[in-house]
Amino acid sequence: MTADLRVGEKSHSSITAQHKPQQHLLKPSECSLKNRSAIEQALANHNAPIPAHFQQAFLDFQYQQQRFFLRRINYIAQLVFLIYFFADYFIMPDMYNLSAFLRVGCVAASLLAGFYLFKYKKDILLLDLILPVSTACSMGLWIFLLLQSSSPWINSYIYASVIFVLIANLCIQVRFKPALYSTMFISIFALIGVQQLMHVQEAIVFFLTFFPILLFSLYISWNSTLNGRRNFLRSLLDDWNLHSFKNMAHTDELTQLFNRRQFVHVAERRIHEWPTSASTCLLMFDVDYFKKINDSYGHDIGDRVLQSIADTTRKEMRQKDVLARFGGEEFIALLAETSIQDALLIADRIRERIQNECLHLKERSLSFTVSIGVAELKSHRQDLDELVKQADLALYQAKENGRNCVVRYEPAMSARSKLTPAKNKKPLNTIKLPNPCKDPASRTWSIM
Repeated sequence: MTADLRVGEKSHSSITAQHKPQQHLLKPSECSLKNRSAIEQALANHNAPIPAHFQQAFLDFQYQQQRFFLRRINYIAQLVFLIYFFADYFIMPDMYNLSAFLRVGCVAASLLAGFYLFKYKKDILLLDLILPVSTACSMGLWIFLLLQSSSPWINSYIYASVIFVLIANLCIQVRFKPALYSTMFISIFALIGVQQLMHVQEAIVFFLTFFPILLFSLYISWNSTLNGRRNFLRSLLDDWNLHSFKNMAHTDELTQLFNRRQFVHVAERRIHEWPTSASTCLLMFDVDYFKKINDSYGHDIGDRVLQSIADTTRKEMRQKDVLARFGGEEFIALLAETSIQDALLIADRIRERIQNECLHLKERSLSFTVSIGVAELKSHRQDLDELVKQADLALYQAKENGRNCVVRYEPAMSARSKLTPAKNKKPLNTIKLPNPCKDPASRTWSIM
């Protein structure tokens, strides 16, 4: 049973390794409108050029996509070259020994070189050159054998040179230039053979067969490399869209903070990372008299207030903290590895920084404040909902205490909230907004 379990684990791990999700081609920092425009322009171009800053990503992408194909096709090409030894045996038996020696030697050397390069070299440009170079060399070796033979079938046998053109060109996937170079050398070798072995009429017939196949193979090679670039550019565009969709799903559009769903997802994982070296605390805060701001100045000014608070709070957060817009004018922040005393200091610093902020409008300046509730995670048995409720109770107490202050959650708040009927609670929208300062020299208006 243990052996079966191990075999099952190995099989599962191998399947998992084969079906690993493809890594993103774009980094989050590269998901800009400028890069998207560059990708779209490259796709619209007939030649689909790869933008310079994506060249390395293109080579890495091609390595992942084409490495196994190139390795297999190289082995097949070497096998085909070796099989032609049997054709040599029947068509030019006088070259039997020399053909066997040269072909076996070349195939063995090519297989060893290919094994080393595919195992230890991750340069797709180098791997893409193996087959064109080896095919051109094989063509030169084959023409040498033809010129050394005295067989009467040589003139017909030279037509097999089109196989070398097809092998060299049809398997190129990354760059088109190697196809041109290999075709040039193969054509030169073929021209040498035709000049030595054929009359003018026979040479014309040969080239009427050879060159159409050559052009056809070059066209296919060009399309293969072009489709490789287009496939990469489309993958880049898909990756850009995927990053954008994830960002839209996880981010609040107005403030560019996490939205509520993403906060819950991240915070749930953080609070269960127990034990921790220090406690975890939660801040919940919202804008004082936010409805009055919207009613007096309009929702566009209210949006600017929320953006200002988000920017100010973000500067006070550490990289490991989780800050989000929890809904409406309400914000929430999870402070990992932070004691309650430090959390209170951070909350008060945030409150003070926001109090000192102001929006410069056409005729006056608008200042605003926030009230903050702080709760501490004291046990790994607590869940996020309980911690949020505690911070919310502390926030409500901060509102009751006159706003623009920080209140720490105490267990007595939960008992009081259960005993106090909801109808006795003072509604927030009944607090009147003070009039602006009547001093004409002063153009600053505060909601405090």
